[in-house]
Amino acid sequence: GSYQQTTNAGLRWHLPYPVETVEIVNSGRVRNVEVGYRSGGRSRTTADVPSESLMLTEDENIVDLKFAVQYKVISPQNYLFSVREPAATLHQATESAIREVAGKSKMEHVLTTGRDQVAGDVQALVQQILDRYEIGLLVTSVNMQDAQPPEEVQEAFSDAVKAREDEQRQKNEAEAYRNDVLPRARGEGARLLA
Repeated sequence: GSYQQTTNAGLRWHLPYPVETVEIVNSGRVRNVEVGYRSGGRSRTTADVPSESLMLTEDENIVDLKFAVQYKVISPQNYLFSVREPAATLHQATESAIREVAGKSKMEHVLTTGRDQVAGDVQALVQQILDRYEIGLLVTSVNMQDAQPPEEVQEAFSDAVKAREDEQRQKNEAEAYRNDVLPRARGEGARLLA
């Protein structure tokens, strides 16, 4: 009933079941965990999981975040014997890391400019947690699949974004007008002086 050894690929002999068992772990395979949604596999449909995807940001807004985590087994012994369900542990650690990173970020940053930074921070934090648990996993990538405000406030958020874009456009138009009028006025003033 105890761990004996880890071997590489090749021909190995072992005693039958009641005396000895062999656990084979494919350490080269890249595995996937989804947080905030579940893909339907071949049917190409996804189902949202709001209990996982809705996060509270630093500025007390709610965002809907969906992540995909890819990982590999780097220590078969730890993978098999450190925790009961490594994939479930990774899923919970990832959800916890996402909540922590989102809770320390502003909504605007998470939804627009900081998406890559948020994903990078989540990956680093998840790997820290897994290393503490000695679970034998290496997170190879964390991808933010979707980031948006909840459906209930989607329209209001879109209006706010459009208003911000209109404000920026009007500022740019005013600056262009100023850059056009000022040199002409200076030239006209210099001409009158001369």
